[in-house]
Amino acid sequence: MVVIGFAAAFALYAWLPRNMPTPRMKLIHEARSLGSTQVILAMLISVVVSASLFGVFTYITPILENVTLISPHAVTLMLLLFGIGLTAGNFLGGWLGDWKLMPSVIGTLALLIPVLSLFTLTSASLVPAGVTIFCWGLLAFALISPLQMRVVKEAAAGRPTSPRPSIRVHSTSANAAGAWIGGLALTNGLAIASCRGSAWLWPLSRSR
Repeated sequence: MVVIGFAAAFALYAWLPRNMPTPRMKLIHEARSLGSTQVILAMLISVVVSASLFGVFTYITPILENVTLISPHAVTLMLLLFGIGLTAGNFLGGWLGDWKLMPSVIGTLALLIPVLSLFTLTSASLVPAGVTIFCWGLLAFALISPLQMRVVKEAAAGRPTSPRPSIRVHSTSANAAGAWIGGLALTNGLAIASCRGSAWLWPLSRSR
């Protein structure tokens, strides 16, 4: 990973244009973009998507080990499969955002919701769980580029500066909120290990 990071940094240094315009940023102008209804709606979608992702992904290892009943080594392979899906999703999301922005967001969300719902069924077996995890990563990360493009487009409307805070201000809090909500659910009774062989009951099961 370190080698890849150095390679990426070198590529940016070598090929990014040196004469790119960098207008002076004024924080008050950047913050005003947060007052746009369209910016807030796009950010809220991004928050919910990120929270749903990390609400499950934070606990994916105990789910796979106790519900799917696979070894820690197999969990690593499943996470690799998820990574392949999210990498493909990044490319797909960029292409979809350039093609048709809002139809792509709506269509991807319409597919992501049933995929996450199906995981309560498919998590009981190795192959269905792997297919679902791959599709989950693909769709979740295919949303990122179009949503960010939507935020940038709305926040930059009529403003000469780039809306940098508008893109970043919500991401970390959404990730933390998703993990916290997932942990809160488990702490207050939702079970993982008690669902062996009946993963479809996972959202309804109670720890014993």
